Amino acid sequence: MIQPGDVDELPLREQAYLHIKRLILNEELPPNSFLSERGLAQQLGMSKTPVRLAIARLENEGFVRVSPQQGIVVLALSFEEVLEHIDFRLALEGYVVKRLAGSLSRSQAKVLHEHIRQQQTLAQNPKTISETLVYADMAFHRQLASTLGNRQITQALERQQDMLYRVAHRVYQKHPTRREQSIAEHQRLVELLIEGAKAEALELIELHITRIKSLLISASAS
Repeated sequence: MIQPGDVDELPLREQAYLHIKRLILNEELPPNSFLSERGLAQQLGMSKTPVRLAIARLENEGFVRVSPQQGIVVLALSFEEVLEHIDFRLALEGYVVKRLAGSLSRSQAKVLHEHIRQQQTLAQNPKTISETLVYADMAFHRQLASTLGNRQITQALERQQDMLYRVAHRVYQKHPTRREQSIAEHQRLVELLIEGAKAEALELIELHITRIKSLLISASAS
């Protein structure tokens, strides 16, 4: 997933795609809002052609819907999609944790601890924006998967990065204290993996992932 600041020198259609998708992911273009090619082109300082190509790609990926009657509409993330995402992560990350428990090398544990220290540093800085914290959270989970060394699992989780970002960003926005709680759970998870406490580690990763559901329910009710 390309982060802000990495889009320089890309073709205009790619820049337009990344900028618009970022606005959608951060809900700066809220779900169910209406967009126009002209307005987006003016906002991005480019012609309508790259914007049109970007919108077509975003429609294909399920971020927007284009119709003659309504124009361009930002699609909302359904609760069913979130539940499917949670089940997917439970299956893959649960497997990763079971395989890693008791088999982490010293160097692998050091890398995971470094990710946690980076998260802690970011969380303690009041100037850190939510977007940066979400990327740091995602980086920990990607590292956890890549540590196992199974490319199919790593690639499957990579394909879920946009969904992971949308879900995590919404949770962090609605529940700021979840940031510290999430980091503490990451720390404890690594400790359990080092100890080889497979059952406890599996229970923790399941709690870590399924907690998202209750947090989103409470956010929707507020």
